Amino acid sequence: MANETRVNLKHLLEDLRDAYASPLEEVIVTELIANALDSGATQIRLEASPAERLFRCIDNGEGMNRAALRSYHNIATSTKERGAGIGFAGVGAKLALLVAERVVTESRGKHGAQGAAQWHLQNAFRAPWKFIPFSGLIEQGKGTAVTLILKDDASLLVDGSFLARTIQRHFYPLLSANETIRKVLKGVYKKSIKLTVVGNDVAVEVPGDTRSFFVHLGKSRRPVGAGFIERANLDENFWSRLFGRETVRPTDTGLRISTYGKVIRGGWEWLGVEVKHPELLSGVVEVPTLSEILTTNKSDFLSTPQALKKYYEIRKAIQHSVIPVLRELGELEEKKSDQKTPSAYKPLTQDIEGALCLMADAFPELEALVGEHWRHRKALETSGKKKTKRKERMPSVESSAQILSTGNVDTPRERTDLETDPVGNRTKRERSPGLQIAFESFEQVERQRLAKLLEDKVVINTMHPSWTRAQALAQEPYHVLLAVALTLAEEMQPADGVPAFVSAFLKAWSEASEKSGKLL
Repeated sequence: MANETRVNLKHLLEDLRDAYASPLEEVIVTELIANALDSGATQIRLEASPAERLFRCIDNGEGMNRAALRSYHNIATSTKERGAGIGFAGVGAKLALLVAERVVTESRGKHGAQGAAQWHLQNAFRAPWKFIPFSGLIEQGKGTAVTLILKDDASLLVDGSFLARTIQRHFYPLLSANETIRKVLKGVYKKSIKLTVVGNDVAVEVPGDTRSFFVHLGKSRRPVGAGFIERANLDENFWSRLFGRETVRPTDTGLRISTYGKVIRGGWEWLGVEVKHPELLSGVVEVPTLSEILTTNKSDFLSTPQALKKYYEIRKAIQHSVIPVLRELGELEEKKSDQKTPSAYKPLTQDIEGALCLMADAFPELEALVGEHWRHRKALETSGKKKTKRKERMPSVESSAQILSTGNVDTPRERTDLETDPVGNRTKRERSPGLQIAFESFEQVERQRLAKLLEDKVVINTMHPSWTRAQALAQEPYHVLLAVALTLAEEMQPADGVPAFVSAFLKAWSEASEKSGKLL
């Protein structure tokens, strides 16, 4: 007697399908590949036959025994652990029930254990499956083969070019020959991954000027990610081949962020960095640790406070790595401020740093925005020593050039300390200059934002109506104060909520300004 899934499976699958932004066929392909990668596969091949209405994914992963294959047909069952991969509960095969007459799964696991099962969606409430004889698709070793007999012979799943483009788009880092990304991915996949479609290896080769970078979190020397940015040479044939449409350049260029080799999102908006020619720039940044905060459908990141905190920390680290690359390429859109920061804002900036210093125990991430003056002052207060004057070192030629290139006359001098590198040489370590405040006219896309945090700089939007009103009332400093508080709250995603963070910030600011004796 055949087994069956006793739930409204069709309704559940349709809800799951709707959770993805990509077409169903694309989701099926990416999920099958993701589950194969999670099973330790190093070779994944896709086969397609329009005449037979057949699509097949075969991998050399760990495979399944009959008990695991039985659980595989329960949509609520998953052995996946968050942060340990990018697949979820065999979703690819389950979603395939919506487009296939039947789904056949054949697997060989450890110690020669093997099994095969056939599954189909009979109606909304009946999805019977049964064990069938093992046909030998997995000829030797371990692995799994998922075969779909499709309802439509014109399905995209039998189109080899569609399958190749889907792999290129969603698993770009796995196909790239970039050494920096390979170095980071080696911590996830010990061996290189080979993907083939209808007998042909899938690869990407982007022409143009390429610059690589590593991503470091805080002061850690060990990279948490790596990536590259490429400026295309207007090879129209390349864009057409990769994105499958006759356009001069793709509309979805930009920096893609991926984890475990799977692209999660792309563009430049998510990074908060403006570039001069976004249509010519593409690239990838791979950060494996982001797999810990992926949503169930693996197409976005969780929005819980802790997840957002981690995401913003990593986004800031990526900004710090990407901006020098864009500047080197001459592609960073470094807008001149609408107005020079008046000297009247210097006391306010210093008092805000004081507030951040007072809050740093509860929010360690804020310490990077605190200047040397307040760090030193807090250290003296903590140790009980009397306040002593410190001679300020002259800035280096490089730091002076950086101040001139940024055009920010209020940038504090950078401080350097001596540290020892791994081979024992004493080298200079740059110290953070502290918080900076700048003013810009935001583009239409960001017109409603009060401000944004870019590295160590809070940029105030002078196009926001409230800024205009603050100017009319001569209340600009209070507007800046509130904009900084809300922007930092967005970055910190505090567990107690934004209002509590803003209240704590204003309280800390009042204490800091009282200590400094300065006024707005």
